[in-house]
Amino acid sequence: MFNVKEFVFCAVSKLYIPPELTASSEMKLLHISDTPVSFYSELKILIDRLKPAYIVHTGDMADDIKLGLYPSLIDEYEKRIKKLACIFDVSGAKTILALGNHDNFDINKMYLYNSYIIKRTETIEIEGKNFRISHMPEGILEAPEQYNLFGHDLTLKYGCSDDKMYFNGISHINIIGLESGKHIILPYPYGINNARLGKGKVGL
Repeated sequence: MFNVKEFVFCAVSKLYIPPELTASSEMKLLHISDTPVSFYSELKILIDRLKPAYIVHTGDMADDIKLGLYPSLIDEYEKRIKKLACIFDVSGAKTILALGNHDNFDINKMYLYNSYIIKRTETIEIEGKNFRISHMPEGILEAPEQYNLFGHDLTLKYGCSDDKMYFNGISHINIIGLESGKHIILPYPYGINNARLGKGKVGL
């Protein structure tokens, strides 16, 4: 359940960051997915305050540009990726990107050259923990791991099954403690789902 402060922040399109998150010195992984440009300013604030050691983005980096459907919008998509790259570059975090169905590999490689880019699905060891990372839930279900990070839609939901954790980056912002294994989920600010052009029901 989200608390009253979270509700108020979301209602005014702001991201509520619990004090215990910023007070903790534990090494953290931040997981997001399907991010429209309207979320970038809040993302920058979150990264600045959270100081994650790792950022995993599971695809559709500029989700208000449906590049797979409208390839003529490639120039607008490129502008958004440049903005996102600036946020990631100054974060100091190690970034891992799983390309979505509305992403362009060449543009991401050009601007996000400091990031590790996954074209489909991979299992990656991060600080002694195995993470299955994919844009599509189907890629996760092929061979789920201890931690599973994905986006795209809500066919596979957040939760635990057979001692495996599933983190859907569309429904929540996910923050995982890499020492304790504890995790916190945050709702996206109100309006992010509209900016995603109505893909699923997100947030509140």
